[in-house]
Amino acid sequence: MHLNVFAPANATPASKLPVMYWIFGGGNVGGSNAAPSYDGSILAQRHNVIVVAVNYRLGPLGWFIHPALYDKNASAEDKSGNWGTLDTILGLEWVRDNIDAFGGDKNNVTAFGESAGGLNVMALVISPRAKGLFHRAIVESGGIQGSPLSAAQNFTDDKEPGQTNSSREIVNKILIRDGAKDRAEAKAKQRGMTDVQIRDLLLAQSPQQFMKVFNPTNVRLFSMVRMPMDGYVLPKEPGLAAIAAGRFNKVPMILGTNRDERRIYQASDPRWIKVLATDPDAYKLFANYGSVAWKLRGVDSIAEAMHKAGHDAIYAYRFDWDEQGIVNGRDMTLAVGAGHSIEIPFVFGVDNNLQGKVVSTDDAARRKLSVSMMSYWAQFAYTADPGKGRSGRETLWAPYGFKPGANKRIIFDTPHGGGIRMSDDAVTAEKLKQAVLTESGFKDQAMHCEIYASLFRENGWKDDEYQNLGREGCAKYPLGAAE
Repeated sequence: MHLNVFAPANATPASKLPVMYWIFGGGNVGGSNAAPSYDGSILAQRHNVIVVAVNYRLGPLGWFIHPALYDKNASAEDKSGNWGTLDTILGLEWVRDNIDAFGGDKNNVTAFGESAGGLNVMALVISPRAKGLFHRAIVESGGIQGSPLSAAQNFTDDKEPGQTNSSREIVNKILIRDGAKDRAEAKAKQRGMTDVQIRDLLLAQSPQQFMKVFNPTNVRLFSMVRMPMDGYVLPKEPGLAAIAAGRFNKVPMILGTNRDERRIYQASDPRWIKVLATDPDAYKLFANYGSVAWKLRGVDSIAEAMHKAGHDAIYAYRFDWDEQGIVNGRDMTLAVGAGHSIEIPFVFGVDNNLQGKVVSTDDAARRKLSVSMMSYWAQFAYTADPGKGRSGRETLWAPYGFKPGANKRIIFDTPHGGGIRMSDDAVTAEKLKQAVLTESGFKDQAMHCEIYASLFRENGWKDDEYQNLGREGCAKYPLGAAE
């Protein structure tokens, strides 16, 4: 693990500046804290803050739990399997112990992150182990993630089934690679092994060998256990339940998503590239449902759970900027729009993002929006209230309102898209389900079935709704699979 620290040129140990602790995204399987995408120097210099960007272990090297790995003397941390999360906690401990030398205030630390980094910030929010190490939190396009121990460890055919790449199934795959003829033989062999033998087998794998078992075709995002709910680093109960019960670190929060989160994934998928060319309305409609669902799990459901626990120091946003225009003959405003991760260069004030240089049909307006967003983020780090930004001249960003009709979030856009303004828009699970059930815009029935399956397969599924969905029902499309 290493940290990048960005401090204003004039910072001294006596400065006591707010610390902004950045956790990068990448599905918790890829990425790093490297510049230029995560260059904190502009934010640090412009607003007199200290920016710390942390690296942490990724993939199964960051999250993996098998009971055979630990002996009776193992600590609760050793047993947790949440080593990537523990890395982010260790980074906060380093900040606590050392940041004064860089001009930072260890008693004013804002944890912020995007995508998987946002998930990792929420892991800190619900982790008893992180208590007192940070004092505000900003979650960009995140949510709450966690795998029950049964899903993380068990065989897939156990009474409480494990995930496809649970730790016991990974041992099966290693045994098959090493000569077992099939899964049945591997499973029988594993059951006959002692804990020491299984531990030795796992520890004998090089990082490259271990990763290849999980990801044999080297895809960017692959299946793995996400944040085992071990009861020490993370609660054993689902994160939203823990929050609703008041078992979380009650710090002021910013929660937000981008209006078109899902489009960036469709834009690189050959299937959806064809849809974009032939039926752009269907392309946008399908992406919109996934994006609204992201807003539900990343903003509104968390805000409601915190409100239930009596914690209302919550601010929400939606990022709407979509003025990329035509790039290499492709309409990026349509293909990507206000897609996932597009807000990052606005927050950091840089001209690069994860997809390359930021392009804009109006660069002056883009830069002005970035200035405003940096101002709000820094003001929140200073005071726990983004208010009117550090300048005091921005549109007032009011807290998330829980009364009917109250403003919920601020919208970030240039004047071309309506400017920065408050909105009363909110999402509930009931509203999302009803919208899908009554949607009439899908010309392709398979697409309508697919969006229902993708949104409600794990939570909210009803066979009768699926069978009778839309114009034709979904009997021809088991779990959303097209013909």
